[in-house]
Amino acid sequence: MNMKLSYRDKIIFIVVIIIVILVAGFFLLIRPKFQEIDSARANYEAKKQEQADIDAKISTLPQLIEDIKSVAKDVGEKQELFMAEQDPYLNEMYVREALESTGIEYKSISTTYTSAGPISRYTVTPEHLLAYDNKISADLYHELPEELYNNYLGVEPTAYPEETIGVTTMELNFYGDKELDDVYNVINKLSQDDKAVILNSVSSGDVTAESETDNGQTEFSCVITIYSVYPLNVDKVMEEDGDWQQYIGQTPASDEAAAQ
Repeated sequence: MNMKLSYRDKIIFIVVIIIVILVAGFFLLIRPKFQEIDSARANYEAKKQEQADIDAKISTLPQLIEDIKSVAKDVGEKQELFMAEQDPYLNEMYVREALESTGIEYKSISTTYTSAGPISRYTVTPEHLLAYDNKISADLYHELPEELYNNYLGVEPTAYPEETIGVTTMELNFYGDKELDDVYNVINKLSQDDKAVILNSVSSGDVTAESETDNGQTEFSCVITIYSVYPLNVDKVMEEDGDWQQYIGQTPASDEAAAQ
């Protein structure tokens, strides 16, 4: 059957074909592009927020560095009270040199390996300089000023926690005189550096012919504890200037090695 399309039908057919092509083109080509634009816009907004967060953090960097320097300075002052954490052999050398400088002959030094251990703080707060337990307990006749009692009863001393640092224990065996002058010299020498070197006990052999050496000296034994910390490089911290821009664009060493 032979059908001929009228001019009007042809126009309608062509218009429908064009509409189908446009709709298909929109879904196949144009719509994905709009989706990409929306995704790019969302990523852009997220990056803008991320940049704002980074800028906010960077703006706090100068104050943060000043705070770190302040803490480092405080740490530097406190770590001066302790020996630097080191090999037990070096601790032995420190003690040997102290003994030799006093002219005392040492027989042996037995040292334990440095290990982590607690140290308790002993403090007297300004409020309690004149109102501490022993003084109050010794005032049997209530002769101290009343304000000391008021201060003692009204203010609680600060309770400090224990700190865990390096602990090395040594037993020193040396020869000294019977009057203990040499023992006092050892104690004084170890305390001259203002380091946390604690004398725990002193003992001596019986003063008999068997326990004395040929030159009339007695063998003594001292047990000491050396408290040590791993030192912070305060000078290095003080060199920080907050110039974070110098690190932008730098390639980490590991990345450079991988690139080669």
